[in-house]
Amino acid sequence: MKLSVLIGSRDRIDVLLRCLDSVLQQCCSSFEVLILDDNSSRYGLAEQISARFQDERLCCFRSETPLGVAGGRNFLMQQASGDIFCVIDDDAYFAHDRCLANIVDAFEHQPHLGILAAKVIDHQQGRTELFVPFSRYVRRKRPGIVNERQPVSYFLGTCHALHRTVFETCGGYQADLMFGEEELDLSYRAVERKFELVYWPEVTVYHYPEASVVGRRDGFRHPELYYHVRNRFFLSYKYLPWPYIPVYLSFWLSVYSREALKLSAHREYLAGLKAGLAVLNSTERTPLSAASVRYLKSHYGRLWY
Repeated sequence: MKLSVLIGSRDRIDVLLRCLDSVLQQCCSSFEVLILDDNSSRYGLAEQISARFQDERLCCFRSETPLGVAGGRNFLMQQASGDIFCVIDDDAYFAHDRCLANIVDAFEHQPHLGILAAKVIDHQQGRTELFVPFSRYVRRKRPGIVNERQPVSYFLGTCHALHRTVFETCGGYQADLMFGEEELDLSYRAVERKFELVYWPEVTVYHYPEASVVGRRDGFRHPELYYHVRNRFFLSYKYLPWPYIPVYLSFWLSVYSREALKLSAHREYLAGLKAGLAVLNSTERTPLSAASVRYLKSHYGRLWY
């Protein structure tokens, strides 16, 4: 199986080079690396990469208009030639040199595997936190679960891998989301199409989050909050059965209202609410089937929050 590693970046050349160092040192027999310069304003990104790395596995693209996280991933998947797509954020890097080999092994030995969820070790403001597709409650009850392979219901966007057939069958990431929740959206569709999602802790990345480069809109200082609020309306209305929607939205709107207070981002929050309500009129509901709901309940799924 051939593997395509996909990395989108904008105006973050230093962390991108660190990420590429970890990718190109991987012990994997056949892989390509596709990089998207998503409308960087300050660098000749492709030129700097070519000057640093003389490697035929590298291929750089540039978009003259910002595609966003979801749109950028879709673009790279359309260009990729691999059977498996491994997505890694530019501000993350692999913890060891067997990560790509572990991904290939996983897909070769599990023919129905659709999406592989990685273990993400997040470093932020002097704190280390584990990002895995299990709630804190589950992790308190079963501390060892973070080191066990498990069927799961969703994955973290920082690093994951998916089979080409998922992209061809389910469609790509929801480009209109722009930023945030695109992984949950794809997870719901993959579960509905009966693809297996598995957490594979042998694939581990370190993540040092950088300031978001999502394009500013309407003078917002924190556009990420706007997208998070808006996109929660879309996700809940699009996929969740009616009984879950009020609880789901109440939980997340409460979380984001506290964040808005902390950041003094009231305009972003209110604009997200307005855009989210507008989304309800333009979105066709395709709620999860009863079988998919049962799967989510049995595999740490996101229904109530």
